[in-house]
Amino acid sequence: MSTFRSIFKENWGIKIAAIALSILVLFHVRTEGDGEIAFNVPVELRGIPDSLAWTGEVPGSVSVTLSGKLKNLIKLRLVSLRIPVDLAEAGPGRFQRTLSAGDVPVPEGSDVAVSHFAGPSQIDIVIERKISATVPVIAILTGEPAEGFCVVEAPTVFPESVVVTGPVSAVSAVDSVYTNPIDVSGRKQSFSVKAGVDRAGGRFSCDNEIVEVFVIVTAGGLESHEE
Repeated sequence: MSTFRSIFKENWGIKIAAIALSILVLFHVRTEGDGEIAFNVPVELRGIPDSLAWTGEVPGSVSVTLSGKLKNLIKLRLVSLRIPVDLAEAGPGRFQRTLSAGDVPVPEGSDVAVSHFAGPSQIDIVIERKISATVPVIAILTGEPAEGFCVVEAPTVFPESVVVTGPVSAVSAVDSVYTNPIDVSGRKQSFSVKAGVDRAGGRFSCDNEIVEVFVIVTAGGLESHEE
C-alpha cells in the first residue's frame, strides 16, 4: 500500500496535467463530429420608423434544429442568435410574413445548416401611426384595513398623469391608466408606496412606469375604495 501511495505522490502535477490533456483530447475528438442541437431563436422586429408602431401577432421565438459539427453548434449556443425582420420600408397597413429556414442567420461559410424548422412561422401585424396622449393615473387598492380603520378618499398619485405612446388604435381607447394593485390589508396608518403602471399588456408605453401612491388610513367607519 505504501508503495502505491508513493507512486501516486511522485510527479502528481504531471499526472493531473496528463489527465486534463486526455479529457481535452476526448472533448476535441467528440466535438469534431457531426450532430444536431435544438434552438429556440427569438424573433426581432427591426427598423420601424419612429413615427409608426405595430400591433398584432409575432412569435416570441421559433423552434429550429441545427446540424453541423458539434463544436460549431456549441459556439452558437454562446451567441445571441436572433431572426431579424426588417420593417424599415413598411408603411401603415397590414404586414404579413411567413418565416422559413432561410431566415435563420447561420454563420456564412460554416457547415451549420437548418435541418428542421418547427415554427411558429407566421407574422401578422398592423402598422399604424404612433401618437401620444396625457392621461390620469388611478390607484387600485385591494384588501381591507385593520378592523376599525378605513381608507379616506381616493389615494394621491404622483405624478397624477402620465404620457402614453403607441399605435393610434390603442392610445385612442385609453382615457386613464391604473396602477398595479396595492394591498391595504391590515393597515392602521397612512402610508406611501411605489407602484407600477399597468400598460395593458404592453399595448402602449408610458413616460413614467413607476408612480408614488399616498394612501390615507384613519380610525373610523369603513370607506369604499376601488378594487
